[in-house]
Amino acid sequence: MIVAILGAFLIFYIIINLSYESPESAALAEPEIERPSLAEHEATQSDKLTGYSVTDAASGKVRLPIDRAKSLVVSENAN
Repeated sequence: MIVAILGAFLIFYIIINLSYESPESAALAEPEIERPSLAEHEATQSDKLTGYSVTDAASGKVRLPIDRAKSLVVSENAN
């Protein structure tokens, strides 16, 4: 009986260890992603919130500054 219990634990331990990758193989599998600095990210997001741009010319979609968009929504819903 004890041998069966120990064997079950051994099989469980082996399955668990095989299911996890080693740190070396995980590091090799992940591609290196170049990420912008916080300042670059904040500048990009600030430009999106405060500037005009055309997002899709074919369908006529544009990006408005957030304050202008808010005022348009308020004026459209006031009537």
